[in-house]
Amino acid sequence: MAIVNPKRIVLRPQGDPAQQYTECDSKMAMLERARAIIRHEAAALEILSNRIDEHVCSLVDYILSSTGIVIVCGIGKSRLVGEKISAILTSTGTRSITLDPVDALHGDIGRVHAGDVIIALSNSGETAELMQFIRAVRQLPVMVAVMTGSANSSLARVADLVVDIGPMQEACALGLAPTTSTIAMAAMGDALALVLQERRGFTRQDFARLHPGGSLGWELMRVRDLMWPLEAIPVFRPDTPLSLALLSMCRAPRKLGVGAVLCERSKVAGILIGESIGRLVDRGAILDLNDPVKRHMQPPLTAISGHAFLDQAAQLFRQHEIELLPVHDDQERFVGLISRQDVVKLP
Repeated sequence: MAIVNPKRIVLRPQGDPAQQYTECDSKMAMLERARAIIRHEAAALEILSNRIDEHVCSLVDYILSSTGIVIVCGIGKSRLVGEKISAILTSTGTRSITLDPVDALHGDIGRVHAGDVIIALSNSGETAELMQFIRAVRQLPVMVAVMTGSANSSLARVADLVVDIGPMQEACALGLAPTTSTIAMAAMGDALALVLQERRGFTRQDFARLHPGGSLGWELMRVRDLMWPLEAIPVFRPDTPLSLALLSMCRAPRKLGVGAVLCERSKVAGILIGESIGRLVDRGAILDLNDPVKRHMQPPLTAISGHAFLDQAAQLFRQHEIELLPVHDDQERFVGLISRQDVVKLP
């Protein structure tokens, strides 16, 4: 062992130097193979982008005009891809579920209703369980689309519409493991879902409504979604006696410990914070309860629109080092308060 400096310890190589070079070469070979696999799949997606045709447009139009839901089904790896496609559809405004064809043949076919659109996934187009399911579901007026790598397969022949992803050479060295074909199906599902999203006019507000949790929801939530609304906050005029203001704060349905002082045209003049008054009393201050609240309120350093995003509120909290922000509407009228604590505790 050689110590080259007090903070860094370097281990000398051990063993046969030739073996060390062999291991290094092996790692480089693995790295190049990993890169080659990704390049192979990327090239397949480029081919897919040039292969798809108007059948995709027809499927989009049919889904948009349908009164039912989109049911995505597949077997094995295709089922897993189907779950991802269904999830993307659902989160971007298109109602969708997944259905296992085997379960469907044993009672779950009852989940299928008239007007639904079925998207069956099968690279070979010869999946026996899917064929049985499609035959059984034909008793209902549903539309059946097949996403497959074989446009002349058995499933393609019984479908109303075929989305042909074309024959795919799998990235697997044996040419067997579903890799490139599943990537292509997933990409085709993304394209379908996002075209549908755009055709529906799905907005950031719609996205926020469907993603209220996590960092995505936080980024898209508005101040009005998290603020304390006007009806929950005691409101006073600047000349309201302190005693009456404190009593109102104690009797408020939501014990927020704050009140808003409004001047003419419902604009906020200040915030009365019960905790701040309590700290004065703890330090021995003698308060005149007949004082008007304007002598004890904290004038707002800034305010924010209820339409603003939460990250804008977080920026103002950091910039001004404050705990509460008044919220106003388009006419600059006070409509609520938002708390730093409520904003910073989100993801």
